[in-house]
Amino acid sequence: MSSELPAGVSGNMPVVLVIDDQEANISVVGQLLTRSGYDVIPALTGEEGLERAAGSYLPDLILLDMRMPGLSGFDVLQKLKDNPQTRGIPVIFLTADDERDNVTRAFSAGAVDYITKPFVAQELLGRVNTHIDLKQARDTLERFVAEKQQ
Repeated sequence: MSSELPAGVSGNMPVVLVIDDQEANISVVGQLLTRSGYDVIPALTGEEGLERAAGSYLPDLILLDMRMPGLSGFDVLQKLKDNPQTRGIPVIFLTADDERDNVTRAFSAGAVDYITKPFVAQELLGRVNTHIDLKQARDTLERFVAEKQQ
């Protein structure tokens, strides 16, 4: 891991990568998360999000818009799941799309949660907190198992 942290990352707080093609959405979500004790890495395209997700500092969670030009949220999710480096990062779809078929498709593709816009701030924070806590518990358990095997 590189000693240089990406912009927006202190190294002391959980990191959330927000991938959305609308700067206003990234700004609102980013401010909410930052005020709640998270470091935020923004990405305006699926391609940029994939680069940042697999960078030198892996995020603890990804908030992903479904409808973006270029790579869609589903394309990004598939590429994240195909990459061993990013496969274990929980992904929450944060999207205006509330079609039942897409909700089902999102979970089948590997998303851990699905939040529709406009969102309720406390609900978003609650879901982010829950999935980061679960990831940290899973990471701790995996480290414990690896140590026991050695």
